[in-house]
Amino acid sequence: MPQPHERLFYEVMWRDQTRDRRLPKPWWIQQYFRRWTDAFDGGLFDSKEAAFASNANYRYWNMIGVKDHHQESLVGQAGEVEPVYDEYALSFFLFDPATRDRYLPQVSRADTTLAQGLEGGYLPVVHTRYTALGVEVEQRAIATTLGLRQRSVVLLRFWVRLLPGVASASPSLCLALSPVGVTGVERHDRAGRISTRRLNVLRYLPAESRVEIEAHLGPVFMSAPDGFGVYGNPAQIDDPEHYLANNPYRDLALGGALNGQSSAQDLLAGLCSAAFEWTTHLHSANPELTLDVLLPVDDYRGASDVAELRTASPDALEAANRSFWLAKLGADPTFALPPPVSHLFDLYRTCRSHLLILADGGEIHPGPTIYDSFWIRDSSVESIACALAGDGDLAQRQIGTHYPAAFNFGHERIGPVSAFGFFGKEHEKHDREWDSNGQALWAIGSLDRILGPASALGASLYSPYVLEGARWIRNNRSSFGLLHSGWSAEHLGDADKPHYWDDWWALAGLYEAARLAQRLGANEAQELWDVFDDVKRATTDSMRWVLEEQRRQGHWETFIPTGPADVGRLDSTVIGALTYFHPCRLYMGPKLPADLDRAMRHTLDTIWGHFMDGGFRHDSAWNAYGPYLTLQLAHSFLLIGDVARMDQCLAWSVHNAAYARMSRDLGSTELWQVVLGAWNEQHAYPIAKDYREFPGRSWYMGDIPHGWAAAEFLLLLRDILLFEADEDDDPQLYIAAGVPPHWLGDGEQIRLSGAPTRYGQPVGYTLVHRASAQRVELNLTTAPPPGVRLIYPCRFGSGVVSASADGTPLAVTGRDIALPPGTTRAVVNYL
Repeated sequence: MPQPHERLFYEVMWRDQTRDRRLPKPWWIQQYFRRWTDAFDGGLFDSKEAAFASNANYRYWNMIGVKDHHQESLVGQAGEVEPVYDEYALSFFLFDPATRDRYLPQVSRADTTLAQGLEGGYLPVVHTRYTALGVEVEQRAIATTLGLRQRSVVLLRFWVRLLPGVASASPSLCLALSPVGVTGVERHDRAGRISTRRLNVLRYLPAESRVEIEAHLGPVFMSAPDGFGVYGNPAQIDDPEHYLANNPYRDLALGGALNGQSSAQDLLAGLCSAAFEWTTHLHSANPELTLDVLLPVDDYRGASDVAELRTASPDALEAANRSFWLAKLGADPTFALPPPVSHLFDLYRTCRSHLLILADGGEIHPGPTIYDSFWIRDSSVESIACALAGDGDLAQRQIGTHYPAAFNFGHERIGPVSAFGFFGKEHEKHDREWDSNGQALWAIGSLDRILGPASALGASLYSPYVLEGARWIRNNRSSFGLLHSGWSAEHLGDADKPHYWDDWWALAGLYEAARLAQRLGANEAQELWDVFDDVKRATTDSMRWVLEEQRRQGHWETFIPTGPADVGRLDSTVIGALTYFHPCRLYMGPKLPADLDRAMRHTLDTIWGHFMDGGFRHDSAWNAYGPYLTLQLAHSFLLIGDVARMDQCLAWSVHNAAYARMSRDLGSTELWQVVLGAWNEQHAYPIAKDYREFPGRSWYMGDIPHGWAAAEFLLLLRDILLFEADEDDDPQLYIAAGVPPHWLGDGEQIRLSGAPTRYGQPVGYTLVHRASAQRVELNLTTAPPPGVRLIYPCRFGSGVVSASADGTPLAVTGRDIALPPGTTRAVVNYL
């Protein structure tokens, strides 16, 4: 049964939707009512109203925040700003005193426009622009720090300007405060995630031009409003009609003014709200109104903190924030991409900012709301992505500080395994995420390579963490030699079955542990290789048994299912196979036998043939697209040289998911900018296809921005331009291996400078395409270490005619041009 407040919220929103839409309902509520379904995830929620109040289906928004600070703030599609752990959201609208009409940016009208974008295309400052009544409202949402204590705060800056050709206008700028945020009004599910946004008590202090939210500090207005009104339900009237009859929008429509009350309470539904009005009289001599508002999202309390907020300089705050992000995101490695794909560099920098904002004191969290905690799984990929993007200090802090904090020294049991030597906190223990140790060992070894021996990272973590972490894998496996059943990642399938994902990660981690031991000259190197060989034997035997069983059952397609308990299960859980290629790179070198490597490559073909519809469809688990899984698939195709398929996956992920757009209303040509350069863990079919497809059952939605997805894009774009192969036995660097011909026109270039590598030294190059001469020119501006071979796979034309390195002709046997160590300039001619 729904809770009373959930039922009231649902009824108020539904009734307003079916009448005159007076309330500024956020984008996600409008999507629910665009096509309502009674289907909801009964495993997580007790009722459809609870699922609705928690916004289970449409979790899309933009994020602003401060590097390494705990609390992020979210920005909705119409400019609504929600500090994540506060009980309110703030939004704007326009009011016409002459007609008493309210112009809500959430509501599409023929005489209005709404647009949204990031500053400069990538900086974490969200610009929202709305035109109506002869004016444009510009809102900038900025998260920055304030004062000596550098506490985080959101600065909202508003400009109301006359549109060109308009002589005068007098609309009022209004700000609305509501418990209805861009994420929902609560999170109340059976997984134990409970966070209420019910707004029971609300006060406005006119003398101080600020709001108190549940007795703590809320928005501070830098200039006092000309009118205000606070609304609640003090009599606890259990009737949705009370809320529809008593709100700022109805008062403005009926009487042209707000109620002037400064406090309200609602102990029944927690739906207190408020509105504030600034009048304008714009003309040629006075063409603009400006307003600044501060939202304290850190620990602010008392009169001195209020004074610090009120005396802050908005111009200085904005300038300092811009300077920080320009310096951070403009640092090496710097890409220069040609015009057709320059947006990919903007997206790359946006993803970097997301990971920096999601880092809480060095812990990178996978999301700002329901995923706002630390996972070994996600953080392993995120930390290496940060290191290869130039944020090695963040990666070193995460792995060097927070991994040891997650290491278990106790000897209690976690289901079938011992806790001693296990990397994992409550998440990993509760869900039995047995991939955790492999991921931790892989990340430690990888970062040690990237930072180089001078950092001593590997040496500092080798004992006890790497050594005992590897021994945990040795000692805590099933009778078949595989990791036990668990739920390491929710896209793999059933929690009561074993998954090869865990074993592949174990192999990748053990390989890095053994190589680290060799680099350090540790006595246990052979012991670690023996563990690797034993896990390799068990995994090989199991995979061969599965393939033989599937042949015996008559399956004509070759594929490796999610695990040995799923013989013949050809559904979308097979996507777990991607980790064999990326990030684990088990395809490289003799990590698994050749027959299994062929089977894994055939598995990619099977995935492509069954589960792709632009992006990867994960109907067996999420009933939605998997954007970061589509990026992993792109990465797998890149590594095996299938650039065409890689390019298709990348294009869908960027255009359909990262910058998703859809119609404002059924049949409308006006578009919502759903998100600005970010990925959900899932991408809902109705949003991806503008409601041309609507699932017949409930679907799952995670958090956004999804840190793992951001990391996947950083790694993919970086490896398209530069990736290592066979680092230990035959060190190689592939230059621009994933660059398709359509990226580079005549005279256009790609430049990469100061890019960190797994060889401990940065590399840089410039690649110019001379289309008219059918020639590619490659200049190494920063050479790799001695002994590292360079390979340029030429993707242009029908074949390579000739190639030279520093003027010396090279033998040509195919598209892959092997450049001798020390090459500084190469020229490749193609047909």
